[in-house]
Amino acid sequence: MHLFLIVVIFCPIFLWLLHRWNDRKVISLATKVPSYKLQMLLGFGPITTQKCSEWIPHRKLLNPPFKVSNQITFLPIFNQKVNGLFAAMDQCGYMENSRDILKFCREFTLNITFETMLGHNARAKNIDTKHIAKLVTHITEYISEITFKFFYFNPLVLNLAHRTIFRECRETIEYVKGEIDKILKSFSTGQHDAGYLENLYTAIHCLYESLENNETPREIIISGMIHLFSGAFETTSSSIYFTVLMLAMHPEVQSKLFSEICERFPENDDGNMEVTYEHLSQLPYLDMVLKETLRLFPVVPQIARQVSGGNVRLSNGVVLPEGLNVMLNIFLLHRDPQIWGPKANTFNPDNFLPCNVEQRHPYTYMPFSKGTRSCIGMRYAEMSLKVTMAKIIKRYKFSTTAKIEDFEWENHISLHLVNNPPLTVERR
Repeated sequence: MHLFLIVVIFCPIFLWLLHRWNDRKVISLATKVPSYKLQMLLGFGPITTQKCSEWIPHRKLLNPPFKVSNQITFLPIFNQKVNGLFAAMDQCGYMENSRDILKFCREFTLNITFETMLGHNARAKNIDTKHIAKLVTHITEYISEITFKFFYFNPLVLNLAHRTIFRECRETIEYVKGEIDKILKSFSTGQHDAGYLENLYTAIHCLYESLENNETPREIIISGMIHLFSGAFETTSSSIYFTVLMLAMHPEVQSKLFSEICERFPENDDGNMEVTYEHLSQLPYLDMVLKETLRLFPVVPQIARQVSGGNVRLSNGVVLPEGLNVMLNIFLLHRDPQIWGPKANTFNPDNFLPCNVEQRHPYTYMPFSKGTRSCIGMRYAEMSLKVTMAKIIKRYKFSTTAKIEDFEWENHISLHLVNNPPLTVERR
């Protein structure tokens, strides 16, 4: 009996200590990907599926709502939702760390994701996006932990973790799945807001049509939406946050960007201008700033791929056999001095001047991956980032005493800072 009590009391404590012990600050290069764990949690979809025979059907299914012509219809949502971000950031001044800015960005992008992916107005449905944003953020850490920490490869340890320290994360995943299922049912019962969706072709709208035509099982629809939902929410919010930090650290870049935005939008409107699709191609320096931010801080620092179509021989003579699962380290690729020069770790938007881009191999820069399996939401992310940053820079000035060389990183599937630096936010 005493032994049983000791096990019950101390096993969870030992597990928590083991969980906290691990140097996550190192962006490592894995050679084998335990993708089955991701599939167990999130189901089959664009993120977890590696075999060509499996992911190609997913891609074809999801392509229609991500056409540029359809993405343009989301621009009014991107513009309008920034007002909620403004309301939060207007309350900022000097902050001991910038975690609040990241939190505001997550809540903002979550609202956008509900509307553009799920066709759901979160505020009208009384959905607590603040709470969900917090929970979904924990899920990325949870997925990273069980994917890369060796002791979770033991089924007994993993099962104990699921019942204790990861219980809330698993419940959140089930909650999101349940909400997606409810929306699918609202389509079939005619209870969805038809007027609200009239001018939008959302991802869930596309997937529902496939479900109705008996082309795709319901569980695949739900898991696919989980993938899109988490990808659109987490990556965009982190990109906004890292861009703000870089502008705060480089006032000369911030000043030049502000001048470009003022030239394109001369009205003194505190960032309330409407950014159209035509405007996006008229802000070249903003494009350079965003690309340089994603070079240094690729939100997804590693990607998993499976060798297909036969063995692959690398330039150094190493042969990768067909079927091998590998991880590509984008974080290190983007900071390689042989590609980016001796100041590869320095923020410099001029890296993306057209003359400099032409001199580099196209696969030296791949924040959204490359090739046939590049990120399906790349254009979506670029549009939302440009709209958001143009409006933010028109309204605020950022400053900080932090140095980029002091940053320490964690890999939670997406890139995180160990400690958020101080930041000052001023209304212009």
